[in-house]
Amino acid sequence: MAFTNNYSTSFRWWDWAFGTDTKYREYRKKVKAAKAAMKNATQEERDAFERKLIDEVEKDGIKAEAEAEARGFTKTKIQ
Repeated sequence: MAFTNNYSTSFRWWDWAFGTDTKYREYRKKVKAAKAAMKNATQEERDAFERKLIDEVEKDGIKAEAEAEARGFTKTKIQ
């Protein structure tokens, strides 16, 4: 899960209050739906789905990091 548009992991309640945790909420919905769909699945099927979900989350994080770097949020300016 990409932690973009969030205040901090220490202030998750601010994210909830201001609605800046949309990516987290989407992720939780996806996990909940997956658990319901995989209720009667084998352990191998659950493991495969978990690996797929983790790969998607990592790709989202890499994309968000690249977007932040492109906007200059992670670069330190020295004067």
